[in-house]
Parts: sequence; C-alpha cells; structure tokens
Amino acid sequence: MSDTQPIVVARASYRWEWSPATDRFSVLDRHGLLVLSARLQPAVILSTGSTSAGAVGSADFDGDELTVRYENVNGGDLLTLRVRLAEDGIWFDAPRYESARHADVVSVLSFAEWSADGPVPGMECDYIVHPGSSESSALGPVVPSQLRLDVTTWLGRGSNDCDDIVAAQWGLPVHYVAGFSIEGSMCERGALTRRLSAAFCLGLTAVPAGDLLLRQKNGRMSPWLRTHSDQWRFLTTGSGAIEVGASWALTVADSYDSAIRDYYRALRARGIVRPRTRTAAQRATLARPQFNTWGAQCAAGTAVEHFDQAALESIYEDVRASGMRPGVFVIDDKWEGEYGLLEHDAERFPRFEAFLDRVRDDGMQVGLWAAFLRCDAPAAHGLLPEHMLCDSAGAPVKRGNQGHSYYLFDVSQEPVRAVLADRARAFMSRYRPSLVKFDFGYELPALANAAPRIRSWGGELLLVKALELVIGAMREVDPDVVVMYYNLSPLLADFVDLHSTDDMYLNADEYHAEANRRIFFSSLLGEIGVPSYGSGGYDWLQMQDIWLDTAAFGPIGSLGSFHGDPRDSTPTDLDIARYNGLAALTRPSTEFATEPLTPAYLGGSTGARSSSWARYEGDALTALVTRPTRWDGSGVVRKQRIVRTEARAAILGRTEESLEGSSSLGIVSLDPGPIELLRPHAERVTAMAHSADGGRTELGVEPTPDGYRIELRERAENGSPVEWTEFTVVS
Repeated sequence: MSDTQPIVVARASYRWEWSPATDRFSVLDRHGLLVLSARLQPAVILSTGSTSAGAVGSADFDGDELTVRYENVNGGDLLTLRVRLAEDGIWFDAPRYESARHADVVSVLSFAEWSADGPVPGMECDYIVHPGSSESSALGPVVPSQLRLDVTTWLGRGSNDCDDIVAAQWGLPVHYVAGFSIEGSMCERGALTRRLSAAFCLGLTAVPAGDLLLRQKNGRMSPWLRTHSDQWRFLTTGSGAIEVGASWALTVADSYDSAIRDYYRALRARGIVRPRTRTAAQRATLARPQFNTWGAQCAAGTAVEHFDQAALESIYEDVRASGMRPGVFVIDDKWEGEYGLLEHDAERFPRFEAFLDRVRDDGMQVGLWAAFLRCDAPAAHGLLPEHMLCDSAGAPVKRGNQGHSYYLFDVSQEPVRAVLADRARAFMSRYRPSLVKFDFGYELPALANAAPRIRSWGGELLLVKALELVIGAMREVDPDVVVMYYNLSPLLADFVDLHSTDDMYLNADEYHAEANRRIFFSSLLGEIGVPSYGSGGYDWLQMQDIWLDTAAFGPIGSLGSFHGDPRDSTPTDLDIARYNGLAALTRPSTEFATEPLTPAYLGGSTGARSSSWARYEGDALTALVTRPTRWDGSGVVRKQRIVRTEARAAILGRTEESLEGSSSLGIVSLDPGPIELLRPHAERVTAMAHSADGGRTELGVEPTPDGYRIELRERAENGSPVEWTEFTVVS
C-alpha cells in the first residue's frame, strides 16, 4: 500500500478510518456517527527528559492488520505498533520500542497528543465512562468531556498513597474505560436519540507491569502506564526492541454497558479469560445470603483493636434474635492479633474457635476478612525489614488504618512466598472459612513510592502475583473456598469467585443509589462467571432497595447494626422478612447475562443506573426486578411480559425454565397491592404467601384477559410479615 493512502475498514459494529498523513484514527458506528477519535501513536516518556513524537515511516496493511512504524521518536528511536481490525473489535498490541541508547522508560501515555509542554491526553469523545473512578459519588462514572476536568484516576488496582490520584477502592482494578459521542450540539433536535453515537469500551488484554491510570485534561483522556523505571531500572532501552505500554481491545456496541459486555465476551471467546468451573459446594456458598460484622462494629465503636469476643458474640446474638437467616456469617477486621500471622488474638478472642464451631452448628458457614499482605512484625515470621516492600532508598514502607500501622509483604521474594503460602494454608486448615473476603489491592504502594525486589512485578502485576500465591495456597487446602473481592477487571476472573460492591461509607444518604450504580457495572461480570454480592449501606433506611437490586445478580447481605447506626435507624420486621425472602430465592447459577430494562445512561446524578433488571441464563429469562418508575423519574418503558404491577418486586424462577414457562416462581414485593402474572394460557395458578412464623396463606387468584391477578400481602392474618410469595402454574 502507499504510505499516504488512508485506511478505511468496515466491520459489522464499527468503521475504522486512519490517515498516515495525520496519524489520526476515527471509529464510527454502524450508522456512520463518530464514536471517538485519537492519534494512534503513544508517547513513550524516557528518563533522558526529551520526549517528542515520531513520524510515520511506513504502514503495512493486509486488510485485517495494520503495522505502523514511527521513526525519529524521542529524537532518533523507532516505535512499532500493530492494530488488528477484527469483527469482535479493534485489538492494539503493546508497542515495541527500539533505541541504540540506554534510557529508562518512565511512563507511556496511550493515544497521545503533543503540546508545548509535552505529551497530553488525546482520545476525544463527548462522554467519558469510568466506573471505579472514585469511592464517592461526588465523582461519578459518567463525565461530559466539556467539563474539561484535570484529573488522574486509577484504571488499575488503586492506591491511597499518591496525592495526584483520586482515592478509590471499589471496582478496582477495573482495567477498562468507555465512552460515546453526540453529533453536533447536545441541545439540538434528536441529539440524544438519532444523533447519539454507539459506545466504545477500551480494555486491557493482559496485565502490564506498571501503575495503570486514566489521565483527563482539556476534555480528552488517555490511559497512562507509569512504570518509573528511572527509579527501579527494569525497563531500559539500548539492547534491542522492548515491549512498552499495554495491549488493548476496543469494542463498539449500542450502549456503554453493551460495549463492556462485548469486551468481556471477546476476551472469553479468544480464551484470554476462562470462567472457573465451580464445585457444587462453591455454587451453594455463592447462593447463600451473608451478614458481615463491620457495620455493627463501627456503629458500636468496636472496630479494629476494640473488637473482642464480647462484641463479636453480641453482634451474633443480635442477628439470631432479629430473625434474619444468613447462610454465611462474615467476621471482619480485626479478629487477628498481629497482621500477617493470620491467627486470632487470643487475649481479645479467648473463645474464637469455639465460636466458629457454634456458627457452623447453627447451620451457617463462616466467612473471614483478611488483608493477607499486611505485616505487623517481620521478625515474627523469621523475616527481615528488607523482605517488605521498600522505597528506592531501601527502607520498608508502612501503611496504616484507623491508627494502626504495618508493613507490606514483598511477594516477589522467595522467603516471603514460603511464609505467606504456609500462613494461608495454616489459616485455612485451622479456621476452615467457606468464604474469604480478600481486602488489600488499594493499599499496594504506587511505583513512585515502593517496588518489589523483582522490579518487573511492579504495579498491576504485583496484585496478580499476590492473588496467585495466596489464593493458590488456600485452594490447596480447600478447593471449595469462595473468594470475594471488589474488582471489575475480567483479567482476575481466575482468582475471584464473588464481586462485592464494597464499602460505601462515603455515600451517606444515598447508599441505595450508589449500590444500584455499582451493580449496573458489576452485573456484567456474570458474563465471565462472577456473581455480585450486595452488602447494603450503614443504615436501614433504603436497605430493602439494595437487596432488591442484588436479587437478580447474586446473594444479598447486610452489615447493619441492630442498636442504632449513623442515622439512628433500626431494622423493622419487614426488613428482616424481605431479607429472608430474597435469600430463599437466590439463583445458584454463576454464569448469566443481564439487561437493564430502564437504563439511565447520561445523567451525572442518575446515569449508569436502572430501576428494573432482567437476568438471563442462556436464552432463559430467569429473574426480573421491576419498579414502577425510573431513576430519572420518567415512566418505565417495559421490555418484559412476565408481570404487570406498580409494586417494587423481584420475580425469580424456581426451576431451570424461563419465567415465561416456569411452573414455579417466587416473588418478593416491597409494597402490598396487586400483581398480574401474564400467563393467559395457563390452566391454573395458585399463590401461597410464606410468612416469617413459618405459616402459609393461600391467596385469592383472579383470572384476567392477560393472565391472573393476585393481591400481594405485606402480612399474614396474624400479623406475621410475609417473606415471599410462591406462584405455582399449571399449564
């Protein structure tokens, strides 16, 4: 091909256009609307301090694959980039860099532009979608580019030790970013309908060595991989071609949640991601409701070192007395004595193991929180300070939580690996938890502050290596153990069994709204075999709505206090009944697809939310969550023919059949009133209300032209709250 010939490639979901003269590419949707544009060449920032763009020296294209060679990069180097234009997306290989001089790669800014001050973000779209950008809803995931934010957020594991990066924990590592555009002014006629483009998702295809960030400036964005090899000397030029930056896949679909879904599916179809095969015991645990002690600890002032046997048993007695029936009782921080030993504090918890046996005897499984890489005292493990993560001067770094400081194990060192693996195996053998709440990624230091002894394991790779080591050791003892984490990345699917919506402590007054938005993204993990757990917020005021959302995607949970909380709220008997009802109906399958029935995509306060959901297992619609209004207040546009109701309700199949044909359905309604089951061809329908006292009440069923109408009850005749209602259908 000619070096000046533009390249245009059309696929089913997108059209790619690239000009060698400008090195700019555009991605258009199937209707011809611009989705995004950017310069193809990344900026490779070296320790020499001189950073400049190269020129396109040659471009080879064979119809599916484009290879571009940039000459005179940074004053004389060669950069090679390969792009594969496939039906399932656009695949960008990690760039290869060649230089005759010795220099260290400090960072790589993908799709960069150049200004007088050097490289700046270059990807252009009208809306940026970045879930996990902040622990708080103050910085939402959907940001109009016209805000021109000057902000750096984590696409990777997160860390709380950098003043120039927004603090975050939930959803990390996310490993992708999405976006979309609008043709013309967003105020023009049809701007949000026929002029609204399809969306893209740009996601990693492999975990890189470095801190993965998203840089926004002047209304543009770029993924930014900070390697800091000038400090650590692991990525150095001068000895042939080296791989720099990250490899990406870009998918295009009608909406950004669909583009993310297609990204997950593309990785799965290519074998990059393989959902784990769950054992029968794991599937059973994954369907069990949870109770976590953390909220009650915080409310009572018994968190961290104030947590003791009396506090633990008091929380447990409260759960039992409430009538709540969790299947997993999770003990949160800090049941341990020293961090790192993975042993309970014998002084604060003299009856800890007897308590765990009691929990099991009561029919529940035990869950334990652990931050496996924290270490209070290296000497307690026969280790030295240099076996901890150290800064560039060789001094071990320390982190802290609520006044407690600790070191961090360096998992790249063999003595540490041996100790950690032994500790993890001993922890599993001694305490036998069925579920482990893994907590830690956000504490791994940024590479600006510390690095492992094996420098090439730094950044994102260090978390992967830690998960491989710790979870691998735990599974040696118990292959049935379930591991819960809060990441959205598909690249950790081999380690994580259950997604947690995580701690929403910065979202007071809107726990239900934030949970809904987090589930909007985490529900997509069903594509790779990871259900979502919803733990609720720190008060009881909208807890039922959080549980209702969670019902379509995984087990529900609670971390509420029974003796007052930040809002001085306490649970009602209806709260407890609906917890038990939804818990009884949780679907056991871990692989599913979700569809928001009432999505709100654009709004900063309402975007990335849906009031109603559908869950599919294969082609079968197996669960439905329905509310009468949207998050933005407009009327619901229904896409389901299962029920007709003004109640907030969850309808879940109790068989493997689709809801349209299932002979048994379970319904939990947050509101009393009528519900119409749209089954006009059914011969007979019966309805049975299951109440908290174990009673059953048959409800009246009235035939209608479209099916059968049932008046749902909040309480039985004796006042006992209804947990769930069973519909039996005879066809």
